[in-house]
Amino acid sequence: MSDEYNDIDTMGEQTDNQYVLALAISKRVRKLRSGAPALIDIDNSRRKPFQTAMREISSKKILFSVVEDRK
Repeated sequence: MSDEYNDIDTMGEQTDNQYVLALAISKRVRKLRSGAPALIDIDNSRRKPFQTAMREISSKKILFSVVEDRK
């Protein structure tokens, strides 16, 4: 298994909510596909947006959190 997929397991262990992690990755992938610049140095110009988003989140270039609904 490649290192990118091992990163998702590590990131999942570091967060309380894996669903929010998946949402953060998917939102970043959409932004990368629509033309947003990568926040990390990309060693391979053919790197896929999913791999780039995972690398950005694992290197803490993209931060995410859960906002609790207060009533």
